[in-house]
Amino acid sequence: MNNASVTKKTIRGLSFQTLVTIVLGLVEIGAFSIMSRLLSQQDFGYYAAIVAVATVFQSLSETGIGSAIVQKKNIDQHFIDNAFSLSVILGVIISGSLCLCSNLLARFIADETMTVPLRIFSITLLCQCISSVNISLLQRKLQFLKIGLINLISLILTTIIAIFLAIRGYGYYAILTKAVAQNVFILLASYLVVNIRYKFRYDQTTYKNILGFGGWLMASALFRNLAHQVDRLLMGSLFSVTILGLYTRPKEFISGISNKFNFIFDSVLFPVLSTIQDERERLQKSFLSSFYFFNLFGMLISLLFFYNGELIIRIFFGENWLKDIKNLFMVLSIYPVFLINGRLGDIFLRSLALTKQQFIFRVGQFSFAVIFILVGYRFGIIALAVSVMLSYLVITAIKIVYLTRKMEISIINIVKVIIKSYKFCLFVIPTYIASVVVLPHSWAGNLIQMIIFVIVIGILFFAFPKLVGRQYEQEAYTKVVSFVKKKVK
Repeated sequence: MNNASVTKKTIRGLSFQTLVTIVLGLVEIGAFSIMSRLLSQQDFGYYAAIVAVATVFQSLSETGIGSAIVQKKNIDQHFIDNAFSLSVILGVIISGSLCLCSNLLARFIADETMTVPLRIFSITLLCQCISSVNISLLQRKLQFLKIGLINLISLILTTIIAIFLAIRGYGYYAILTKAVAQNVFILLASYLVVNIRYKFRYDQTTYKNILGFGGWLMASALFRNLAHQVDRLLMGSLFSVTILGLYTRPKEFISGISNKFNFIFDSVLFPVLSTIQDERERLQKSFLSSFYFFNLFGMLISLLFFYNGELIIRIFFGENWLKDIKNLFMVLSIYPVFLINGRLGDIFLRSLALTKQQFIFRVGQFSFAVIFILVGYRFGIIALAVSVMLSYLVITAIKIVYLTRKMEISIINIVKVIIKSYKFCLFVIPTYIASVVVLPHSWAGNLIQMIIFVIVIGILFFAFPKLVGRQYEQEAYTKVVSFVKKKVK
């Protein structure tokens, strides 16, 4: 595949994914705002604990079967059938394991009232395991729009159900029902769209090949999810279920938006980079360019949250949340930078088939998270949030350094890229400091502050691109302006 073809497919995929992701994000943000006003902090605390447990088990359903389908250059029906059969077997085992362990886990994380919800939630593990084959086949064909539409329709339908149940007073069962129904819908819809009839097959060699690649991904996913969920798993016992809900809600909001963009980058870049995995020079250029724009975009998202924290809380959480989570929200606003950079590292590790190394990084990420949390929680919830962010900083830096050495890229070049990508902050941060000092902490003051942020970003990225950076001006500015003009027209 030549450079022009790769670029064309990447841009087309990004366009489809961006369009659907924007719509998905708007629906989810609307649902988030409504549910925040209908349910209590304790409801969100219980649901967060359920999701934390289920997510760890879910990592076992992320056996890497889907990634093996995308990464393998040539596949046939025999390989697909074996991949599907393996996903069904593992899905049944994993879902059943959560059912059997639900009572013990419920008592450890919170209390016995979580037992039944955990068993209900186990259905999602089976669905996700099987549907990963369907979704990966669609990704392999670069049919990103179809994937997005499946997710969008399922989200809209299940959100309506969740809001109805919340209004009727079903508490966290409302969002529990939404999660289960959404996964069932995605499984059925993706099967119909991919239009492949599977047969149950058992080929030991094929199973071994899939698990040889996907096995390390499964182990990596386990420790990745443990690292991402360890704060939720521990907070119920370290603090309380209510405090867990207080902490989880802003983190979910920030990570939810960030992960939408991560999904775009991952689903588009991974299959494209897999086609050039043996071409070192092109990989080097792709990494440096991606690293620059990922950092630029990640910091832009973080500044959006940091700059407009009070207004975001008032709109999407409610006035009653402001006092409790304002400072916490400010700390967590840096989260997108680490999430986006971490995902970039994961994309390149998988594209290079470095799944064993990825597993090692996940173990390190989990270990750092536990250590930092056990130190930070003693000083309160804000300190715990700072500790979690520091753990992400450490492991992300280690991962990037490893990749640069693997691809024979100078560390000095990486440092230069980081400095260049954050250059625009020199113009944004002073305006934030001035607005905080001058403007009142009210609805009016928050709205004016948001307008100032939009004006500053608009001036930098559209009027004076040189202030953002030469690479942005040369490689992205024209495309960004053209895209905006088309949308305005």
